[in-house]
Amino acid sequence: MRNIRKVFIITFGIIFCIWDIFAQQHYKGVSGIELNYGTNIFGHANNYLNLSYSKYINRESYWKIGTNYFEKQYSYATSQTNNPDQLIQKATGKDIYIDAAYNRTLATNLKSVYWGLGIGTFIGIEYTRHLSKEYQFIIGPKIETELELFIYPRIALLTRLQQFWNPLSFHEWNTVWNLGIKVLLY
Repeated sequence: MRNIRKVFIITFGIIFCIWDIFAQQHYKGVSGIELNYGTNIFGHANNYLNLSYSKYINRESYWKIGTNYFEKQYSYATSQTNNPDQLIQKATGKDIYIDAAYNRTLATNLKSVYWGLGIGTFIGIEYTRHLSKEYQFIIGPKIETELELFIYPRIALLTRLQQFWNPLSFHEWNTVWNLGIKVLLY
């Protein structure tokens, strides 16, 4: 019985290893899911979360679409009826949006490291608590650079730097860094 278990474990291990040796990274038609967490670089370290789906066009480029949540801390002035002086209040705005980007690989070792540049757009809603408005429509372009480091044939660690421009937001420019994990689906 002990020998049968050893043979089964060794056979399963060999099949699993051979199967992963032929993993396809950055090949046409391969898709992936990624989860990222980061913060704003300038100003307050506000939370940023992203869940994305990517589809490789060829070995050098891929499309990505995702849902995002981003917090922005801000201050605003209010006035009370019994005190004519304005009081400064602090609050956190919350952006919920979807984004899409086209990414192109600029440098790679064709095995485990891929570095690229992306350009895209986003659209969504910004929630703020100050007195004049609560919900604001947001839209704008973004540019990003991303580094993928494959630690397993189907799993990569990600680091990304993004610059968002939103003329409709109370903070027009936002630079965000984030770390994440990508799992290839095939």
